[in-house]
Amino acid sequence: MPVESIEHEIQVACASLSAAAATVRYDHEHYLDGPEDPAAPRPGQDPFRVVTALTAAHPWALAGFGEAAWDAYQPDPGAPAPEGLRVGVLRLADHAGPPLPAVARFARHGHLLITESEFVHGARSLLQALALRLATAVGPGTVRFALADPVGQGQHLSAFLRLPAPMRVGRNGAGVGGGVAASPEEIEDLLTTLTGYVVEVTQTRLTNVYDSVEAYNAATTGATIPYHVLVLTGFPAGVSDRAAELLGRLARNGPRAGLYLLATVDPGLPPPRGFDLAALAALGTTVGLDSRGDLTWDDPEFGPSVIEPDQMPSAARANPWLDAVGAAASSAARDLPFARIAIPPPRRWAGVSTDGLDVQIGVDSRGEPQHFVMGVRGVHHGMVGGDVRMGKTNLLHVLISQLALTYPPEELELYLLDFKEVEFDAYLTERLPHARAITSRTDREFGLSMLRRFHDEIDRRARLCREAKVTDLPDYRSETGQVLPRALVIMDEFQVLFSEEDRLAREAGRLLADIAKRGAAFGLHLLLATQSPGGQLTAYLRPVYEQMALRIALGCTQPSVSQAILGEGNDAATRLVRAGDAIYNDRRGEGANPVMRIAMLPTRERLKLIAAIRSLAPGRDYPPPASFDPDAPADFAPNCPMTPNCPLTPTAPGAASAGAVQASAVQASAVQASAVQASAVQAWLGEAIEIKPATAATFERYVRSNLLVVGSEEHGHGLLLATLLSAAVQRSPADVRFTVADFTRPSSSFHGFFASAEQLPHEVRIADRKTAGAALDDLLAELDTRLAEPDGPPQPELFFLIAGMHRWHELVAEGDYGRPSETSGGLVRLAEAGPDVGIHVVAWADSYTTAERALRRAGLAHFGLRAAARVLSPAESDALFGVSAAAGLDDNRALYRDTEWPAEQVEKFKPYSIVSLHAFAKAFRSPA
Repeated sequence: MPVESIEHEIQVACASLSAAAATVRYDHEHYLDGPEDPAAPRPGQDPFRVVTALTAAHPWALAGFGEAAWDAYQPDPGAPAPEGLRVGVLRLADHAGPPLPAVARFARHGHLLITESEFVHGARSLLQALALRLATAVGPGTVRFALADPVGQGQHLSAFLRLPAPMRVGRNGAGVGGGVAASPEEIEDLLTTLTGYVVEVTQTRLTNVYDSVEAYNAATTGATIPYHVLVLTGFPAGVSDRAAELLGRLARNGPRAGLYLLATVDPGLPPPRGFDLAALAALGTTVGLDSRGDLTWDDPEFGPSVIEPDQMPSAARANPWLDAVGAAASSAARDLPFARIAIPPPRRWAGVSTDGLDVQIGVDSRGEPQHFVMGVRGVHHGMVGGDVRMGKTNLLHVLISQLALTYPPEELELYLLDFKEVEFDAYLTERLPHARAITSRTDREFGLSMLRRFHDEIDRRARLCREAKVTDLPDYRSETGQVLPRALVIMDEFQVLFSEEDRLAREAGRLLADIAKRGAAFGLHLLLATQSPGGQLTAYLRPVYEQMALRIALGCTQPSVSQAILGEGNDAATRLVRAGDAIYNDRRGEGANPVMRIAMLPTRERLKLIAAIRSLAPGRDYPPPASFDPDAPADFAPNCPMTPNCPLTPTAPGAASAGAVQASAVQASAVQASAVQASAVQAWLGEAIEIKPATAATFERYVRSNLLVVGSEEHGHGLLLATLLSAAVQRSPADVRFTVADFTRPSSSFHGFFASAEQLPHEVRIADRKTAGAALDDLLAELDTRLAEPDGPPQPELFFLIAGMHRWHELVAEGDYGRPSETSGGLVRLAEAGPDVGIHVVAWADSYTTAERALRRAGLAHFGLRAAARVLSPAESDALFGVSAAAGLDDNRALYRDTEWPAEQVEKFKPYSIVSLHAFAKAFRSPA
């Protein structure tokens, strides 16, 4: 219903309430959401009931402090600006119902003055009540108070010192945290501070664009400008001529900047020299108290009415309200809602990244929008750091969300790695279309592989630019008309890459340095985040630091941490105490250290944003990101190539496993390509912990093409079965045969482990400890036959799998004079000469020591392929691989190495789960 109709109904229904019509009009405009509000009046409705409904709907603004509603007071973050203040209640002779509030106009309309002519105590109590109403009825932190009490030396306004420092204006240029000014000097200092504030807001925020703080606040995506209210008792007492001059200027110029005066005036005192009190009164509303304590008002509607003024409630009642306001204001001051800076729907995916990336992530110290800018003005890479719980993770989420809202996937690709937490998982599960790689709690190896992939992209883009005869991304897009997206790598806790001084750390350092140096020209950017900068990172990353023009430092307690982020000698981050505050320095830590406030993005809101981003691309098919789930069991099935022997129906990459996320379509296609090579058999051992196909041991007709497996019984049996199934799926029954020597103890849960393999269409011979020697003799006889007929017809591959070499007593027993046993000599001969004619040995032992006891070091030299789960000591790991890494492996990890690889090169992988291997074997013998 239109406001005019509401007024008409009220006036028609009760002409005697013509004054109250103004109250209802104001209340309806500023305390109701609109005609759908349940408190909105309807035609013919009793106006008393209308006002009662309004009061019930908005008790903090309209209800008396003594009413029961205040017993459950909670600050309202969404309360409107203080455009009106309840000053008391109307007293009507014929009205016996609930009290009717009288509301005086305030913000946007002028100042509010109270004369002390007749009832001084009541006037000052009304002033306190109005200040309390301001503090409690508006959004916490919306109003800041400047307190001056020259007549009571602070007594009249001391209650408001309970409000937190950010809600109180300081003196001597201090922005916040002031007490109550009492002396003339303190009052002059306070007015000087307020004058400077008005000048700053007018010149830097409003400028010539906005005519008021209300217009600015409605338009800004930065921090809103709070109202400032000067609460002053007994003017002109304690106000010097200079202070009075400042007060006059503030009265005239302050309202545009959101500053208003709430004061009691003593008409018995002479005004300061040259001060026009009538001019001040003309700039707002003046009320007073008569000798009976009733309110007098220079208002044409309320003036004739009898109004009982509000009074300050007791401290026992008011103090808890002020404490609640302070707590809510402190929380509000900490949190800049992401909704204030979020890209609005009409501008989503409208960004073009040709000339760089630019999104708002918060506000600067003046409340102006703070932008994250990369790819322009020499700022191409950045670093983020700070102590725990200071807001680093939230900053990354804000940045990712704003980038994904601004730029479509055709303009921006994201690579997201977190080495310690699970913060990036939602971008994988909710399918953020911009993501090309995502992982959380990942292994160092996956992070390194992503750097390799990113480095390869530099080479690819460099080649494209050379072909187009240009030197950078903007020129390439301009010259060719082709969209080449920018790409941003965000690596959280990247220091994990350098947690060990090894080959991986050295390679990661070289890749990062080259990416930082060459990637900028081709639109490839790095953002490295850590809680632990410095230390050994410095040795690896000095060349990288030099390229990091952008430094974002959150609060930290140690100067060394601040200097590691911002640069030598710059400990400015140690002065940041609030979570979410940060220094944004895009000059390599030099120059000024501007402080910003990062927007707050809660998890639930972030999930909704990802869904909204995904909805921007209906019908578009973006490739899934490369990823690695460190905890999901590795599934053997996705490796099954599309050959006649594969028992599974082809599925999309990663779809064969319910738990594991395979490394994208790149992996599947590469696996298939390698698996059909006629000259070799790939034994898929597990899921590679990098962006590549599965870790595989390659069996060729070449020397040392035998596999030694060291580790627990579970890993040993699993890797042997994975080898058997890999060969079976790549070779027909006529082209491969298997012999398994199983030395598992009868009491072991792995006894009969290979029974499922006997059901394969291939020939699988299972020997136990009693028949293993005969099986070996048969293989040696086959070896002699093949060696005797090198030019004979092609022979099938033969695999001799030994499950428990350390339990083969005839193998480990010594012959005369400590020489190897006959069985050991036969197995060594098979391993030495067999690969050339297609006979391969795959042996598992529980440790390198027992394997060496069985075959001696010379015999083990014929095992050029090696895989191991965690071993007992670095020395054992070094004997196996030439590195100590196997001694520190997690339970579900293993290492693989081909001895012909360069020194120290190993491949870390996640062995396939026993469940997936048996499920695959069952599907193989019972194809769908």
